[in-house]
Amino acid sequence: MDPPLETIETACTHCGAEKRTVLWSGTEHEYSNTTEAVFDFVRCAVCGVVRLDPRPAVTELSRIYPPDYYAYNLTGGDDQSIDRSLTNRLKMRMYQRRVLNQTSRLGKSGSIRMLDVGCGDGRLLDWYKASSVGPRLTTHGIEMSATAAAVARKRGHHVVTGRFEVDEQLQPGTFDLILASHVIEHVDDPLRFAMRAAELLAPGGLFVVGTPNWNSFDARVFRGHWGGNHFPRHWTLYDEASIGDLARRVDLSLERVIYQPNPIFWIWTCHSWLTARFPRRSWPDRVFPPVGIFEPSALSLVLQSGFTLIDLLQRALFGKTASMSAELRKAPA
Repeated sequence: MDPPLETIETACTHCGAEKRTVLWSGTEHEYSNTTEAVFDFVRCAVCGVVRLDPRPAVTELSRIYPPDYYAYNLTGGDDQSIDRSLTNRLKMRMYQRRVLNQTSRLGKSGSIRMLDVGCGDGRLLDWYKASSVGPRLTTHGIEMSATAAAVARKRGHHVVTGRFEVDEQLQPGTFDLILASHVIEHVDDPLRFAMRAAELLAPGGLFVVGTPNWNSFDARVFRGHWGGNHFPRHWTLYDEASIGDLARRVDLSLERVIYQPNPIFWIWTCHSWLTARFPRRSWPDRVFPPVGIFEPSALSLVLQSGFTLIDLLQRALFGKTASMSAELRKAPA
């Protein structure tokens, strides 16, 4: 039997306060080779930031992110072609629309230096390069997995290996657009993470932070089974108020928050809820595959399309979803 996962207790990463209240608890349900421990998400009584406490030690990263972790294996190996499945084509167009909007907000002509934080094996960078603004992009990335980073470099992107918040290889003040799509919630020091982004931005540049929104209808209903928990890999959770506070702490301005559909959270929610109620049954893994959902299939298309519609309805009814994109601007020169 594997030894217990090493965990540490932490104070609030934003304000240092230790007083907190427990929001909900839950367990890993996506991978069978990490840990069976129960984890708590707690809310800081002073600044309101939500954190996992206790959380895994940094030395356990290779264990909670196993070699088959989904983000490391999205491009389909060495195939240099853009993914051709209908599900991935729809996703690609969505991400391309987003990057077109983001680059247009820079108000800049000519080349654009883009950095994708946690770029994995480079699939999103591939999609950005294939967009209409692609010829203007110089695509850079940073990735914790050396294997995934090597794949991204092979695909033509400028990628360094390491943890963004402690990186010293990337050059300060040189990036027009920094994208961190669902990364900041994974790191042990999100404040330092945001500070590093502020250092690397050129004047007037944008730092776009995609992250779960814990203050959403589905999160409050499903609590410990909510897919945005991603136990034990999500360590810090935000809402619009706390992400605005984060921006102020690193001298960036929060320009807007966009609430986006995220069908994967719904699939993980259903899988967690069902596996807890039917612990000795395998059918929840087949109906709501937590990792297999990233592979092109008819089931993936149906589930992701259906839950996208549910999220659009949720946004229409409540004005928000469980996934938000915050745009943080560095002051012009």
